[in-house]
Amino acid sequence: MNRRYYWTKTWGAPDIPEYDALALSHEGTRKRILSYIQPGDIVVYLTSDAKESDPMLRGRLAGAVEIADPVQEVDVEFLRPDVKRPLEHYRQGGGRFRWPFGIAVSRTWTFIEQESNNTLIPDHADKRMQGAASIHEMRPEEISRLMSLNVREQVKDEATAKMPFQGSLHRPWRQKDGMREPANVNPGTHLYIAQIYDAHGLTYKIGSGKVTDRIDDLNRYRRLTQGEAKWSERSSTQFATVAGARAAEDFILLEARKAGYGSYDHSEFLVGISSRDLNALYSKAIEIGLAADAEEMPC
Repeated sequence: MNRRYYWTKTWGAPDIPEYDALALSHEGTRKRILSYIQPGDIVVYLTSDAKESDPMLRGRLAGAVEIADPVQEVDVEFLRPDVKRPLEHYRQGGGRFRWPFGIAVSRTWTFIEQESNNTLIPDHADKRMQGAASIHEMRPEEISRLMSLNVREQVKDEATAKMPFQGSLHRPWRQKDGMREPANVNPGTHLYIAQIYDAHGLTYKIGSGKVTDRIDDLNRYRRLTQGEAKWSERSSTQFATVAGARAAEDFILLEARKAGYGSYDHSEFLVGISSRDLNALYSKAIEIGLAADAEEMPC
């Protein structure tokens, strides 16, 4: 999918797709966007500095939405018929809803670390009022930064895992309609990162295999009853083939060791690496793993 990426300013994070949309104040703006927006395009939400904005997110990255297929107009005000909207969502005087002109979305995400808007879009303030009035195309370097940021996809009545945006895009939280096919999963098709924090600091373990089994093995000889810390899962992604998982694992370990983050204790341990750098490696590793999958399973 040849996605394009945009940003806009809002008062807060998006809701689940069933209750939300890319919401706009003017019909003319929606018509203009509909002339070029495509299914699968991503719009990132920066929280504005307006006094009405979510005070916990003001000036920070809030979330992102994926444009639905097919692209269609929706009436935002009535997406939640049984929920009373806040008074500030209506204009003073006539009481008109502020953002009635919507474009349907199929997926939504929230950012975990709540990074500053400047982290992703350094010159966003140059747009002034236009920042919130429309959507604006992102530059390649901004898209690259976006891919390493941790997000959580929002799915109705479901709990979803935290993972880099790049990984979440490739692993949509959807199930096909109808009965599921019998499971036949090769136990070596997961890439995972486990972590532990103890007297030595924060250590990461990079591996491939069935995540729960591998982490259970790591904790098998930890003396938990005596207060020793335990390993926990940080991130995981399942590939279609063993080759995909191993290619992703090898990439992270090779690049991290080149940068000086290898450990003398174990060839799969990393120490001293920042969360941002590890997220960036993980995002790239997913691309490499998917490419290896494609080679192993040609169409």
